Amino acid sequence: MLVIQLIRPIARAIDWIPLAVTGTLAVVMASVIEAGAALGVGTAFTLLRMMGVVLGAAAGFAVIDEMTASTGAAPVPRWLRQWLRCGFGGLSAGLFWGIACAVAVARLPAGGELRVAGMAVEAAVFAIGLLSASVAGRMHQGKAAALAGMGGLVVILSVSLVLRGPYWPWLYPEEENWEIVHYGWVAVLPPVLVALGWESRDLR
Repeated sequence: MLVIQLIRPIARAIDWIPLAVTGTLAVVMASVIEAGAALGVGTAFTLLRMMGVVLGAAAGFAVIDEMTASTGAAPVPRWLRQWLRCGFGGLSAGLFWGIACAVAVARLPAGGELRVAGMAVEAAVFAIGLLSASVAGRMHQGKAAALAGMGGLVVILSVSLVLRGPYWPWLYPEEENWEIVHYGWVAVLPPVLVALGWESRDLR
């Protein structure tokens, strides 16, 4: 019952602008890139990967809780507020990504195919954006925390891009180790969610 009562006020307290802007951008780009022709599989693949990262960063703005600085004024446990915020941010980012993916798939040429399941796992792992923003929220307030969280996500992304070898995380679908690498992506997701739950705990 408490969760239901909190949905509306927390939804109103979230800064939706970053998610709305990036989500709309993702859908629009999937719709207009290479307009007038079929969307190339490589272009769609790159676009959706990029949008997964951007939406993961934007979702971090949803977890910034201004009440954290004044715990005495917060009658609801921090973990509950944070989980609701993470749910709103993560589900909204996932919805926008899913719409953009559906648009891209619909525009593929005959015989064109995207490895949607593997790409969706990659996008889900960018719940790291929620995690890094939550951690930053312990030390900063307001948008500064969201920006610090975005910086943390950029650092993690940069390190992953620098790595090289047969199990590089950013393989293309036609590469031999695609399936093996995506078992790794799947393995990373539960620890990210566990860490997010641990970070959301109330320290009082």
